[in-house]
Amino acid sequence: MHEFDFTAFRDQGIERIGELNPYITLACDLRCRYCYMYDFLENADNKLELMEPDFLFGLINFFSDSGNGLDRMTLLGGESTLHPDITEIIDVISNMPIKEKRMTTNGIGTHHLKLEKLKPEALDHISVSIDGTNPETNDSTRGKGTFEKILETIGKYSQSGIKLSINYTVTSKNLSQLNEVVSFFAEKGVSIINFHRASLDGYAYANPDLIVKASDWINARDNLSTYIHNNSQQFPGLTIRIPYIFLTPRQIEQLNYKPIQEQNYHSLQGGHRLIVFPPTKKGRGLCYMSSDLIGQPNAELGYVTSSGSFVWNEHQSNEFTAYARSASSNVSTEIKNQSGEIDLANILRVSHSFKAVINT
Repeated sequence: MHEFDFTAFRDQGIERIGELNPYITLACDLRCRYCYMYDFLENADNKLELMEPDFLFGLINFFSDSGNGLDRMTLLGGESTLHPDITEIIDVISNMPIKEKRMTTNGIGTHHLKLEKLKPEALDHISVSIDGTNPETNDSTRGKGTFEKILETIGKYSQSGIKLSINYTVTSKNLSQLNEVVSFFAEKGVSIINFHRASLDGYAYANPDLIVKASDWINARDNLSTYIHNNSQQFPGLTIRIPYIFLTPRQIEQLNYKPIQEQNYHSLQGGHRLIVFPPTKKGRGLCYMSSDLIGQPNAELGYVTSSGSFVWNEHQSNEFTAYARSASSNVSTEIKNQSGEIDLANILRVSHSFKAVINT
């Protein structure tokens, strides 16, 4: 029995958690060349770095009860389907007070997920990660042979009636091919295409050539938006999310941008995002608001113990403390010193979660 205690949140002025993102396992069967989680990952057969179902359900119930339900929750990893109880987990959370329920997967297989036992409506959608529209592009970052395996998994989910979205990480290897991504996945029945830009984190430190500079990103981002608007009739019912990443001070004002530590983009009625790692030897129950800062020394909000007690991180680099001390466009830019990614004057780096949303 877990008696959760997040009193420290209220002491810091955090009144409500609207979005909960639990990392239910650190096991993974890929090592993508830009993975921000690289330092935390375990082998695919690891059964120790798991978030126990009772802990997860207790966490959900605690924040649902204290915040009048959750606006959004995404099951994350590692690879989510490598959790041995993933089918039961999804079945249980399907009946919990969460407005939007999601799971992210690398698509290499369904592993422990029993699709025949899963109700199609149990999740609002499953997000499959892929980095190309052909083997050459995708496999250059995700590993040899992964493209065909991911497409096969997409087909399985689609046949099961599950609503699908695509997580597409943009690197120097696929930057020139963004327009074709839209038509390629629209034809496969995908309802959402969620673009990301790889950041200089984790494994990317060993592969810095993959990181797209600000000037190149802005050009590609704007060209992609123009292409979608000009051809929207070809992709009816599709939602495309494109991160801004870099904005001028004037654009920040026009778009009413606020950092993730101030405004959660998926809890517009109020409420912060909380990322929770499993309370295990490697996961340590670490808690964050921004995935930009995962693994950054002393940047975590604190940690939650296996019994449910939360301990606040008193270090000055705590992301919430740092933001409260000196509000900025993106506190992780200051903590991690990411200024090297900016090759233009008068440009600021903003949260990667702040995106343009285009509905065709």
